[in-house]
Amino acid sequence: MNIGILTFHWATNYGAVLQAYSLQEYFRTKGHNVEIINYKPRKYDFWVRYLHRPWLLKNIYKDIIAKRKENKLAFFRKKYLNLTKRLYSSEDMLKEDFNYQLVVSGSDQILNPYFTLLGEDRPTSAYYLESFRDSFRIGYAVSFGCDEYPEKALFFSKKWINNFDKVGVREDTGLSVLVQMDYFKEASIVPDPTILLGIGLFRDLKIQKPKAENYYCVYLLRKHVKIQYKDVIYIDDYNSPLSMEQWIGTIVGSKALITNSYHGAIVAILNHVPFVVYADSDSMNQRFVSLLSKIQLVDRMVDDINEFPVVLKRSIDWEETDKLLSDFRSKGVDFLDVKL
Repeated sequence: MNIGILTFHWATNYGAVLQAYSLQEYFRTKGHNVEIINYKPRKYDFWVRYLHRPWLLKNIYKDIIAKRKENKLAFFRKKYLNLTKRLYSSEDMLKEDFNYQLVVSGSDQILNPYFTLLGEDRPTSAYYLESFRDSFRIGYAVSFGCDEYPEKALFFSKKWINNFDKVGVREDTGLSVLVQMDYFKEASIVPDPTILLGIGLFRDLKIQKPKAENYYCVYLLRKHVKIQYKDVIYIDDYNSPLSMEQWIGTIVGSKALITNSYHGAIVAILNHVPFVVYADSDSMNQRFVSLLSKIQLVDRMVDDINEFPVVLKRSIDWEETDKLLSDFRSKGVDFLDVKL
């Protein structure tokens, strides 16, 4: 089967790129021909945003670090992702003769209200797969980035959401958002693509662990928090960026991970690395609750830095965790087993 994947593969974020690679590799292991549809509106090119918003230059130092990170992720995309040619709009996708039997939108927040309303500086149906009417269309591990979809965005999502033949959501609250959108077809909760292959996800990646040993890894998005441990490696927007292989290796090689990153936590879980989730953002916590409740590790979430040592002293029954994760994984496998 020829399969196209449309997702945020272009985001300067380790998790976003890793989940795109994960879904691609899952389908490839099933013997399918897979492409990542290289759709990225021009407004998201790194320096374009400064043309009309020069005041953003006040964050230039942080952005220079982000550009270095983007360069490393671009190298990974070129090496590991089977990308189509670059497309800038929904209209560009309509012009292409892709010949996909199946098109998958997701994972990640591809249907968040902002992108629905302003992804192309106007409302866009791109991730609702409006451009692929001759294909079987599914949303996989879709996240909306909110519990209540704004009315302004609902006006458009209600027009497009039933383009999907079925939708799998990443968070439990996603099912209620689908109800708000008047979606009336098959819907279920499914695991993130990074879970589909288990530890096999890392088989073909040349993971690079740091030379340091017996260290804590701190990977926090959008903030820098000093942790009171002796040996710590920080991965954040304030330190020199790592390649994807180094990012994974730094988590895998640590004695424990402290993170607010969903995909960072999944890398730790798959590799049996003790972890604690810093639940610092109410709007982003539901994804952790949905996942961790299914593997009975919700007690790894805290909202107070002082609780980190307490959580990290608790042991994890990895055998039981693997069993529960396998049960959850099977739901994703069944969902993606599309017979056309």
